[in-house]
Amino acid sequence: MNKTKNMSILGKLIIILEIILFITVFVLLIKRATKPNRLIILGTADLQGCVEESPSIKKDNLIVGGISRIGYLINKIKSENKDSVLVFSTGDDLMNRYFHTFNGEAIFTLLSKAGYDYYCLGNHEFDKGAKTLANAIKYAKFKIICSDIVSDNVNLNCLKYDIVNKSNVKIGLFSLMTEDLPFLISDKSIHLSGKNIDIAKQMVLTLREQGADIIIALTHTGEDKDIELAKKVSGIDIIFGGHSHEYTKKPIIINKSIILNGGEKGNFLVRLDILLKNKKIVLNNFKFKLIPITKNIKEDNKIKKLLNVYSKEFPPSIVLGKTLKPWDMRSSLLRKKESNIADLINDLLRKKFKVDIVLNNAGAFRGKKIYETGNITDTMLHEIDEFSNYAYTLDIKGDILKKILELGAASYGRGGFLQVSGIRYSINFKNSSIIVRKIKGEWKILKEGDRVNDIEIYNNQTKLWEPLDNNRIYKVLSNSFLVNKGGDRYFFFKKYGKNLKNTYSTFYSILSEFVETKKIINPPDIDGRIKIFD
Repeated sequence: MNKTKNMSILGKLIIILEIILFITVFVLLIKRATKPNRLIILGTADLQGCVEESPSIKKDNLIVGGISRIGYLINKIKSENKDSVLVFSTGDDLMNRYFHTFNGEAIFTLLSKAGYDYYCLGNHEFDKGAKTLANAIKYAKFKIICSDIVSDNVNLNCLKYDIVNKSNVKIGLFSLMTEDLPFLISDKSIHLSGKNIDIAKQMVLTLREQGADIIIALTHTGEDKDIELAKKVSGIDIIFGGHSHEYTKKPIIINKSIILNGGEKGNFLVRLDILLKNKKIVLNNFKFKLIPITKNIKEDNKIKKLLNVYSKEFPPSIVLGKTLKPWDMRSSLLRKKESNIADLINDLLRKKFKVDIVLNNAGAFRGKKIYETGNITDTMLHEIDEFSNYAYTLDIKGDILKKILELGAASYGRGGFLQVSGIRYSINFKNSSIIVRKIKGEWKILKEGDRVNDIEIYNNQTKLWEPLDNNRIYKVLSNSFLVNKGGDRYFFFKKYGKNLKNTYSTFYSILSEFVETKKIINPPDIDGRIKIFD
């Protein structure tokens, strides 16, 4: 009897222990399911082909490029944080010497070795056309996303979107390209499938339907457009952007979207550590860091050796084309009269960006010597665009345009003298000059000038020259030194200009693409667009 009773008690104890064990396991599983885990985002933007390191003009201790050091950091962080790291580039990496020589093979191979996972194309990836890009993509071990890019003739072999599992979370990714693409590239077989906002809404819906817990947009649209995207499209958790060349000093949070920008030229590696709970981002608990790329960071030996293999194949200068006429880039000419080389470059800018008028200061065109007939090289074009000026477009009234021309006339013999396209006029030095002064921090006109006369604008539609209309709004292109900085006293652009837009294209990038395409470039004869009377 006692034996039976003891067995009964033991059985009850076993059942109780099983219940306790079940409850314990259940609680542990619940805690595991809700325990916060981490996702690490790393990335860069707009490397511009700077894979070989050089000192940065921004800070002495920073490096431009340095892919072997960037790769060391990426691979180290990945090895320390298994299955929780994603590495992005948001485009404009296929540029400059390594692109001219290796057509994308070197840059994409090096980025692959450096540990990049996803790539969003920028406009400069198309500088040599879709066929060259398609071949370059064969060397990429990372995934390339082109949510809104349509190629009529060539299969780019990129993804419309993707979903990846990281940190036990499904992460959906899509991309957006700048809507200015048609004005920035020459290959007309490439176009966009829709507006950024419309594509983003469609992608968010598609990725949610596919089971994505977190959605990341990789954009090459610029920070202002990223902010607009976050305001107008809900459901995007992270926007990692490029194109505007500025590092986000602190993540911008709008509509529950975290906005970052990857800067330019690899001065920093962007790092964002995010806490995840219940497969969602904990918005009030993340860590952000810009990791400076300096010589204190080790180099990845495999990447360094590969980089050396490519660099040894470089000639002293890379031949992009030829000229059968000299290029006279002497300051004594550019700052006192119409220059046929400035005419060539300004006409190219006017046609490419479909503006009415181009106004560039003579000081923007460098070189300071005569380049004889023969090869046009990358070194030569870099010397001519020494300051790497970006092309800016804006709208400005005719009466303000007249004042700008007067200031150009007043700058005769100096860097502020204007070289132009789409406009012609005469300068008479017997007449009075405009006088501008900075008073209490603000530029003012102390005296109007009347040296500039007979102003005519070329009408792109009628193909006729028409008198300047003081009340008409003209579409103008100039450079960042004049427009953004008000250099050479040209305060008019920023003060009176409307719809200012940075194309983020340098004179070098535009000219090098043109030379590589045309192969033989002969400067035209001057056409009298600037007539000077003493």
